[in-house]
Amino acid sequence: MAVGRIASFLSSLSPAADTAAASGAEQLPEELDRHVAALDQQQNLSERQGQGDPNDIAAQLQTMVSAVRSLNENAVQQGAAVAVSAAGTQLHNAVSALGHLLAAVDAQAMAQGASGPVREAATVVDSVEAGLAGTQNAAEQVMRNLPALQAQRAQEASDRFQANMRDAIRQVRGTLGSLNVRP
Repeated sequence: MAVGRIASFLSSLSPAADTAAASGAEQLPEELDRHVAALDQQQNLSERQGQGDPNDIAAQLQTMVSAVRSLNENAVQQGAAVAVSAAGTQLHNAVSALGHLLAAVDAQAMAQGASGPVREAATVVDSVEAGLAGTQNAAEQVMRNLPALQAQRAQEASDRFQANMRDAIRQVRGTLGSLNVRP
């Protein structure tokens, strides 16, 4: 993890954390912003599902899988800092959105092209889960070198992030299980 990311992580534990988080969010790459915009487009999923276009669902799944993959790569690069960064929030939101989108997949959509993106979703969730374990290990290493109060705050933030991500992953895995998709 780069020195700047460690400094950003530590500064996020200070009382001015909201200010630091806001300035960090402004520095996200444009690609991540595009993925967030793709997440926003998923809000009317129920209405689109009602129109019955299985190819639309397959295309949306492919877009979301790509977004999760990119966001996960960014999160892995951030290491321990992801628990308190905008990238961590975006990854959580993308995995949750992927779960909601997968819930809209039915047998017709699977038969008409969604099976490939659904299998890719299973693979990308495995990658997210592996990255989550790496993030937890990195956070534990950083916390060993922090003063007690900062280590406690860092542990709380890391635990919250880990729990939220595990819930989102569990949701995706449950939906994949109901579709009989194995990674």
